[in-house]
Amino acid sequence: MPLIVVWNPACGDRTAEPFFESHVLPLLSSHGITPDSVVETTHEGHAGEVVGGFVQTHFASSSSPKDISVVLGSGDGTLHEVINDLYLQPSLSGVKIRLALVPCGTANALYSSFFPPPAPDAALKDTEYKLKSVRAFLEDRGKVAPVSISVTQFKKPRGDEDKKPVLSAVVTSTSLHAALLNDSEKLREQYPGLERFKIAAERNAKKWFKARVKLLPSPSQATPEIYDPASNSFIPSSDTELVGPFAYFLSTLNVDRLEPAFLITPLSRSIPAPAGSTDVVIIRPTRSPSVQADTQEEREAFAKTTWEVMGGAYQGGAHVKARYPGEGEDEGPRVVEYFRCGGWEWHPHQEDGDAHLVCTDGLISRIDEGGWAESRVETEPAGRPGFELYVA
Repeated sequence: MPLIVVWNPACGDRTAEPFFESHVLPLLSSHGITPDSVVETTHEGHAGEVVGGFVQTHFASSSSPKDISVVLGSGDGTLHEVINDLYLQPSLSGVKIRLALVPCGTANALYSSFFPPPAPDAALKDTEYKLKSVRAFLEDRGKVAPVSISVTQFKKPRGDEDKKPVLSAVVTSTSLHAALLNDSEKLREQYPGLERFKIAAERNAKKWFKARVKLLPSPSQATPEIYDPASNSFIPSSDTELVGPFAYFLSTLNVDRLEPAFLITPLSRSIPAPAGSTDVVIIRPTRSPSVQADTQEEREAFAKTTWEVMGGAYQGGAHVKARYPGEGEDEGPRVVEYFRCGGWEWHPHQEDGDAHLVCTDGLISRIDEGGWAESRVETEPAGRPGFELYVA
């Protein structure tokens, strides 16, 4: 099977090059494996270009099974580039791209979801932990897990041509997460680690985002489902048209965490999702019994609630069971609405600029005035390349 090795020297703490030179390449050599190509990326989008070119070179005139392996040293953003560059190319129909990931990015959501770290700093300090996917590849080419794809389309007002769709394999979000990712990129040079996300979150925590949402069922559902803590299961939701404002709106695919210890959608592992579905976590401030109106004072007060509740993601996903205070001994409504569905539509309020931001695996896009975003899990990938991850 053809093999290409690619790493991004600029991602994370910029240690990908020495790690590959000292550990990954010698490990491959010790197993008698010589890559067909070894590439260090030099610019944004380069990883997609070289992997796409490698596939074209090996399979343009071949009728043999179209499988290749890629040892990729990067974060989720570089993987996002590879998927977006390859997935929409008709000439790559039927190609299986099998990935051995080496976590070199800042958060490494996909890697840490398939390989939960023994300690929060393992992704930075534990050499053997970072080589788990490569070792899975070396074990007789290893066991693989499919990587599902979500397609986000940016719709324009009637008569205008839509933008090119954006694909994601980890997260698609709006509201606080998209706003803080937008700001965190501006902080990357000054704060290359996870600290920049916390700084950006503090800057945006007091914002509410005006929009309305329509949840879309998956092929296996009659209607989108909502998590019921009482039965610890998903049940049909009676409410699939949601009115804002929103403090938090985020959906995941393939992962249960966005950082090694930040389990944002823990139920995707404990209650496995069927194919074609995504888990969505939402916070709407006006569901709180203590919120009387959308004022600056209420926003500042509610920011503490958002901060405290979402901190539960660092405590094994405790945020999904958090409730507002009730009257007497009665519990109040759940703070986090946790849905499972096939996708969603996000219709931002025309005058709320921040509500027009959409994050797909760290890439920030802006919805055009009068437009909206539609995100769906890809359920009919015929004619597309497939992506798989080497796992233990």
